Amino acid sequence: MAHTLVRNSGQGERENTSVSVIIPCYNDEAYVGDAVRSALDQSYPRTEIIVVDDGSTDSSWDVIQSFGDRVRRKRQANQGAPAARNRGLEMAEGKYVKFLDADDMLVEDCIERQVGQAEALPEEKNAVVFGDAIWVDEDGRKIDGYNDLRRRKPNEDPVTHLLHSNPLTSCPLHRREHLLEVDGFDTGLPRNQEQDLHLRLALRGVEFVYEPTPTYYFRQHEGADRISGRSYAEQGLMTHYDLIQRYRRLIAEQQGEPLPAEVSTALARALWRHG
Repeated sequence: MAHTLVRNSGQGERENTSVSVIIPCYNDEAYVGDAVRSALDQSYPRTEIIVVDDGSTDSSWDVIQSFGDRVRRKRQANQGAPAARNRGLEMAEGKYVKFLDADDMLVEDCIERQVGQAEALPEEKNAVVFGDAIWVDEDGRKIDGYNDLRRRKPNEDPVTHLLHSNPLTSCPLHRREHLLEVDGFDTGLPRNQEQDLHLRLALRGVEFVYEPTPTYYFRQHEGADRISGRSYAEQGLMTHYDLIQRYRRLIAEQQGEPLPAEVSTALARALWRHG
């Protein structure tokens, strides 16, 4: 981790702010307006929208400012998507957090449904809910994408389940307290940041509960030019082998024993899928 996240000590979990939608943006002038509108148009009323411009050189900041006081916004020097998400997390006041990349869009009743699902979980259950992504092309037309998310099987270890069924960044509705406990995203990773975050949460005892429901439109670009993946060249390439070894050590240390072969295989498969 680059640093410990600062917990917002202003008003805490404000009574009228249940969900913080955090949108990192870098040179997405063509799409960020749609992302913000999809958050503002949610059927669930108790939300705050936080947009962090990560040093854009196009007119993204002008688009963000055009929403006035309907969004909270911050501009910073370019540091990458994980740092921008963490900055938004430091600003957030909601009980729940939804991350949304600036070129994606939320399904209009996504937050209402996921809050209902989360609140229906047993009070003692340390868990977050996640749903499905709708894959679309640059023009918003539906395209094929992988959809192998599933519920945890009886007697299946939560970490093993997560490795077999790991959600994309915007699929979960996170508890803000969980994210702060693990210091958010690791800003030193050039790829697989959401995989890393979810694994660290699971190793802290957070269970990921799958509810088969559409959450957001996941836009695919020719060349895959997304904020989540633009910094590989600048940060240096971390190979899948390096990541697998990192997580093997992390899981083994947490569980106190070497990884079973099936868990190691699931880990490699998950990294290849997301990387």
